[in-house]
Amino acid sequence: MKYLKPKVIIDVVKMESSNVATKSPIQNKKVTLEEKIMKAIQLLHDGIGKSQICKQLNMDIRVFDKLLSMNDNERSFYLKSPLQISHEGKVAKKNEIINIARDMHNNNHSVRSIAIELGMSRKTITKYLDDNVSAINGNYNVKRKSILDPFLEEINKLIDKGHTSSDIENVIRQKGYNGSDSTIRNYRSRLKKSIHETYKNSKTSPATTDLVDRGQLLKLLYKPLIKVKRLSIDYVNKVNEKYPLYKEIIDLVGEFRKILKNKEISKISKWMEQASSLNNKYINSFINGITRDISAVKNAIIYDYNNGLAEGSVNKLKVIKRIMYGRNSFEMLYKKILWLEKRRKIN
Repeated sequence: MKYLKPKVIIDVVKMESSNVATKSPIQNKKVTLEEKIMKAIQLLHDGIGKSQICKQLNMDIRVFDKLLSMNDNERSFYLKSPLQISHEGKVAKKNEIINIARDMHNNNHSVRSIAIELGMSRKTITKYLDDNVSAINGNYNVKRKSILDPFLEEINKLIDKGHTSSDIENVIRQKGYNGSDSTIRNYRSRLKKSIHETYKNSKTSPATTDLVDRGQLLKLLYKPLIKVKRLSIDYVNKVNEKYPLYKEIIDLVGEFRKILKNKEISKISKWMEQASSLNNKYINSFINGITRDISAVKNAIIYDYNNGLAEGSVNKLKVIKRIMYGRNSFEMLYKKILWLEKRRKIN
């Protein structure tokens, strides 16, 4: 089924044990190194071994040992980002200039003379002489407002329900969103990545959680279960129970393959009716394509031969033409194809 691409609303299926309570993916966040080391120190005081701590926090034991060997000041400096270190340097330099300006003013220097001495404007010097002025910019460490902020609660709910970026865009545009679609896609992508990393790290936590990759489940569209690695019948049954639509699509594809294999042309109409009842836009698109060329589809089911040889030859010709960047005459293309065919037969 080359053109059938059903939308399976399964990204990562989480199977939990009955006695384990977990947070909603939206509530999870990426843990920083500073938070990890604080938690590690607390666990170490509780008597938990280093190896178990590093495994639980997904932390390299060498980094753990290095941070523990430092004092508080060294650890604080190590955990600072290059951006934070650069910011602190700029703040210290600005504080020095402010103190110089204030000292000169206390020694009866005028604002004009201070400005000339420091090579700055009088307006800036006047601002520096105000006791309420700080060297730290008022906007530092303040999260810039996003155009998505008024709609985040709605977006998170839709993501939890498995809606696509296009579905989310249609919903929030009706509520006044006028930004670009890429902003929504980027937010959804970042959130899914954060959720995936949280679930991945949860493998090392005490909670018993199994993850089923979407790619493994999609392989059942064209492979039997026994040929799909790392996927058991128990997992598939749990997925089918939680996502009935997935099971319907898999069964539908399997039925279509049986029709092709057994040449049961009489069942194609019934299959199309059954597929249409799912009301899935991708499956409906596939059915529309079959309906437009139903005679050719029936012939493809009945007869063993097909136009694969002709399609392959056309594809080969186009590849050769593109390799030559279109800078050739028909005669040159003709000779090159014949030369390649002759060479292939010799080899």
